[in-house]
Amino acid sequence: MARVAAITSEKGGVGKSTLAVHLAGAAHAQGHNVLLVDEDGRVGSSLRWAQRAGALPFPVVAADDVKPKKLAAFDLVLIDTEGRPRRKDLRQLAERADLILVPSGVSPLEVDATRELLDFLTEEGAARQSRVILTRVPPVGHAAEVLREDLREGGVTVCNTLVRSYLAYQRAAELGVLARDVRDPRAPAAWADIETLSRELW
Repeated sequence: MARVAAITSEKGGVGKSTLAVHLAGAAHAQGHNVLLVDEDGRVGSSLRWAQRAGALPFPVVAADDVKPKKLAAFDLVLIDTEGRPRRKDLRQLAERADLILVPSGVSPLEVDATRELLDFLTEEGAARQSRVILTRVPPVGHAAEVLREDLREGGVTVCNTLVRSYLAYQRAAELGVLARDVRDPRAPAAWADIETLSRELW
């Protein structure tokens, strides 16, 4: 039975699809047979990413193309949800996902939106399977480390790995590849963050 991990957020611009694509790539590199499902029918960022060059080493499919029987071939299914999903959809997500990953930037507005989403997930009994991932973290400074500890003191489960903000991710999206495949001096550092996070999660 495949493990299901959903990546969702209450606010746009936190790197949800970037995280989904790269976690799928890192899981594949670890030896997992991974499927990425793009449930954002309106924007479809993960699907567009995959279709840009056809170079991703794992399959990306739209939600409507998921066949239950074929899921048995995978040991990890990642779901890139729509941005700001409806509460009804979040309830269903809480029921079917083994892990709910909530990317969040470090600005006050982003953190407030993340707390609101976590409060809802807690009400739905999904707190234990929810994890916050701090993304778009400035490569210099310690604000993210301080925020991580503040959230933990408030009872929030936060991944130890910080996903720092690098131009390599944007270039990867433009080319339809992973950050590790981009010619950029910071690409190895970007990919190292993802690899470390992937090892922490799976």
